[in-house]
Amino acid sequence: MTTREILTIQLGHYSNFVGTHWWNIQETNFSYDPENPSEINHDVLYREGENFKKQTTFTPRLLVVDLKGTLGYLKESGSLYDVPQFEQVPSLLWDEENTEINKEEASAKPPFIESLDKPVEEAESQSFDFEKSVDTWVDYLIPRFHSRTVNIVGEYKHNCNNQPFNIYTYGKNLWNTKQFSDDFTDRIRAYVEECNSLQGFQVLLDSVDGFAGLGVSCIEHLRDEYGKSIIAFPCIDGQNSESSVSDVVKVVNTALCWQHIGEYASLFSPLSCGEVGWPKIGNPRKFDHLTYDLELKYHSSSILATALDTLSLRYRRKEYPNVDLADLCADLNKHGRKAVATSLSLPFPMTVKRDLIDVLDDFEGPLWTSLTPSCDIPMDKNMQSIVLRGISEERLKRPINEANKQSSKAAYKCSTVHEMMTLYLACACHASATYLSTITSALKIKQPYPKIFNNNVTQEGDIAGWPVGTEVKSVPVMAGLHSTNSLGSMYESLHNEVRKIRSIKRFHAALDSGLEEDEFTDCLNHLLDCKETYEDHYI
Repeated sequence: MTTREILTIQLGHYSNFVGTHWWNIQETNFSYDPENPSEINHDVLYREGENFKKQTTFTPRLLVVDLKGTLGYLKESGSLYDVPQFEQVPSLLWDEENTEINKEEASAKPPFIESLDKPVEEAESQSFDFEKSVDTWVDYLIPRFHSRTVNIVGEYKHNCNNQPFNIYTYGKNLWNTKQFSDDFTDRIRAYVEECNSLQGFQVLLDSVDGFAGLGVSCIEHLRDEYGKSIIAFPCIDGQNSESSVSDVVKVVNTALCWQHIGEYASLFSPLSCGEVGWPKIGNPRKFDHLTYDLELKYHSSSILATALDTLSLRYRRKEYPNVDLADLCADLNKHGRKAVATSLSLPFPMTVKRDLIDVLDDFEGPLWTSLTPSCDIPMDKNMQSIVLRGISEERLKRPINEANKQSSKAAYKCSTVHEMMTLYLACACHASATYLSTITSALKIKQPYPKIFNNNVTQEGDIAGWPVGTEVKSVPVMAGLHSTNSLGSMYESLHNEVRKIRSIKRFHAALDSGLEEDEFTDCLNHLLDCKETYEDHYI
């Protein structure tokens, strides 16, 4: 089977929180049973290699960028490709007796990371308080990385108030430095040259700070250099801090980010667990069967990662290897609409001892929750790509001799989950064009996935009408990307916030780093133009 490879790039601290959960989910859902092979082609996002000990490795095809001070115990070169240590020969170039060596103490591994080196049974029997122990994304990272994966920006330090990496143009300027861009583009090229049939790139980037500019510059390079499909996910974390001038800077960064991503990427979908996004992110998105802390990056990033892992199954399934990222982008970016909204149904509401035909027939209200700020996704008038996972054919309907009222329903004629769900979406989503993908395997839930499911969710992810008090082991999930008119309200909301800035001259750091007044004005006008592309009369 031909593998259509994808290279994933993560730029920014919160994007790496999201990405870490995403890679953890993938590794948790690997299938090692030859009699029950995975429905997912993991070679799309992973690469096989060999370390210096001639051991076979299977690592994410991934590049990660973050600031100094975020890695903790993790070495920038990873741990799989350590060079063998040979006996050192005394140097003749300096007087060793009069040489002072300063050695930085290595950070201790968190208990969960230590447990990964223990036998599986022993590790799984331990419990960890991730809510209190996670300071950075490496504290719950399961996969081992290739030596070229991690890239640290040495010029800036994480959470540094004296020299913060908080302005869009800082990121653009960093990309233009020969030291960073030459090394990073070489690493991109090294991954690309390993691929037999590269289908494109996935880019996760923080959109509220300097990583917005760095990410846009990276996406521009990918488009110019490789001409492949690029899907980008600008991320906004859940921090609702005290009001300050930094809120306004974040709004400007976001506006500039979206303007240029729309120019260079094939498709992009802003992600946040907050309802609003700017200048504050607002209240958390509501899921009927989840309880999570929006302010906790470890929590909110897991929800975004679950959506990404599910919706990306469209171009990662073994069943249809020729369906790729370019098809997804071509379906959804019609009429200049580069922005799409992300939806999630977690868990998909299968109730205890009920079949899919009854669940869909009785369902009221929207089937999904939006994860795109200032945009609620309607059921009607969408171009959409939806993925449903975790519902077996045994849960479809009753046999004819037990069907009773089911047999009188039109959906009873459906013989597969895909067929029944297609029929439901055709009826429920008026004037919508839907591409549906389904797989039978549910999403496995293991540490370090946060315990955010309510106590009425069973081990298998079914919804009970009473507290069940069991630990969730797997859940059905539905996620999608939607090109919808409601994205016009997202652009309008952002435009209204940016318009409140009467003059960009008050932001001296932005002007000093290269942002021009004309560029800011063009960005403001661009937001209005994008709003109009999502209005009905435009098409």
